[in-house]
Amino acid sequence: MAAMHRTLLGAVLLLGAASPTVARAAEPAAGGTRPGLQDRLTTGLRVQRPEDAAFIKEVVDLVNSGDLPVKLVDSTYLWALQRQRKYPFPAFERALRLQAGRLGVGL
Repeated sequence: MAAMHRTLLGAVLLLGAASPTVARAAEPAAGGTRPGLQDRLTTGLRVQRPEDAAFIKEVVDLVNSGDLPVKLVDSTYLWALQRQRKYPFPAFERALRLQAGRLGVGL
């Protein structure tokens, strides 16, 4: 189990390091055409259940308060999309809970 967590952590960190052009999702684009972080996560991760939507809201609130780095959320989001194209939310949730816990942020 610990080896799986290390592998997951390594993959998320590697994805973040290998992708220097990760968009800052919490900041609106010029012209305001890009969706906000909550909309992007909800749509991209194919959130279906109310408790999953509540998790996304909590993540967005932590990003907005500065407790959770948006780069971490972005890299975990992209990693989950590549890992589970059909329904990426569970992979995103597990990985982000792990990463946030290492930063001392409870999710």
